[in-house]
Amino acid sequence: MHQAMAMDNTNSSKMRRKLMSAALVVAAMAASLLCSASMALTPDGQALLDLKLAFNGSTQRLTSWKPTDPNPCGWEGISCSFPDLRVQSINLPYMQLGGIISPSIGKLDRLQRLALHQNSFHGPIPAEIKNCTELRAIYLRANYLQGGIPSEIGELIHLTILDLSSNLLRGTIPASIGSLTHLRFLNLSTNFFSGEIPNVGVLGTFKSSSFVGNLELCGFPIQKACRGTLGFPAILPHSDPLSSSGVSPIINNKTSHFLNGIVIGSMSTMALALIAVLGFLWICLLSRKKSIGASYVKMDKQTIPDGAKLVTYQWNLPYSSSEIIRRLELLDEEDVVGCGGFGTVYKMVMDDGTAFAVKRIDLNREGRDRAFEKELEILGSIRHINLVNLRGYCRLPTAKLLIYDFLELGSLDCYLHGKPIDNCHASHTHTVPRSWMQLHQLFNAILWYLPDSQTRCY
Repeated sequence: MHQAMAMDNTNSSKMRRKLMSAALVVAAMAASLLCSASMALTPDGQALLDLKLAFNGSTQRLTSWKPTDPNPCGWEGISCSFPDLRVQSINLPYMQLGGIISPSIGKLDRLQRLALHQNSFHGPIPAEIKNCTELRAIYLRANYLQGGIPSEIGELIHLTILDLSSNLLRGTIPASIGSLTHLRFLNLSTNFFSGEIPNVGVLGTFKSSSFVGNLELCGFPIQKACRGTLGFPAILPHSDPLSSSGVSPIINNKTSHFLNGIVIGSMSTMALALIAVLGFLWICLLSRKKSIGASYVKMDKQTIPDGAKLVTYQWNLPYSSSEIIRRLELLDEEDVVGCGGFGTVYKMVMDDGTAFAVKRIDLNREGRDRAFEKELEILGSIRHINLVNLRGYCRLPTAKLLIYDFLELGSLDCYLHGKPIDNCHASHTHTVPRSWMQLHQLFNAILWYLPDSQTRCY
């Protein structure tokens, strides 16, 4: 009996020891699990590590971002709220970071400030940024971001500052930005945006400085009318771009008056310009006719011998008609200064010593009437520093004569053939052949005066 009772006590002691051992093991495991849980990185920290993986150059810059830390609140550029240790701010400007902005940014749902300006990020702005519902400031200027502005950015209802300037963004400006009623600062300058700036919501309150540097933008904020396919200001009826997103457009009478003013002003300007051009052409035509008509001074035919006609052009010659005719009839071979394809050129000296060049065109040469009238039409209406002035013409029974100012330095023929200037018209005059170098220099000297034909006519 006593032996049986002793055996029972022994078995009970063994059972108690086993139960105590099991309890200690369970407690140790629980403590270990609690310790591991307390040392694990928070979800915000994991999201930041995902961002770091997408950054270029982060291994040298973000060395404090370690997965072994319990939370990211001590990391460079990171600020957290307390006591929940949630990430509120990412402030990494001027860090020489590259790469892309990972969609993991959307996991930071308590983020209030995102400042990644003055870096080298490229790629698009992730649409997942809409999940950062408490964002108040976005600074992404001076990067190489591409694509367009995601329309989802209009869901960040607390956004106050949006700076996307100096990037490579393109496309249209989403109308959803107009729904950001708290937006006080907007800078989309120096990008490649195009199309009309939506004049809805707060978008209509920003000045042109928010959009400068986007050459293909138009609309009311920058005071630039949008143009249709024909190049005229286009104001076409279209559906409200914000109707689908539930944003109420701002009905602005000032805007409609501005656009109507642009259309009316453009049409009025074109009409006035057309009238001015037509008026100018009409005045020029009348003045030209008047000047041409006044340029010819016909002499009294009673003082001119029978069969002769004298007409002066541009300036009245200070001589009587009979005196000029008498001098013309006295010209002979001794007065010849040159011969050309249209006739012989004489030097006529008046009693006061004034010299004129007279070109004689024979009437018996076929086709010379047309050449005579053509020369009058062209030379008689032009006054140019490099052209000899036509002073008048005389029609005699035996010839037609053109009267020019006389030039003392000889003719081009003299210079081409090396004749003496004082007697270059004589057929027996000995000529000195010009070398190619001399001819080249002569032609260059002649061509030097040709540009004056564009600037020196009067």
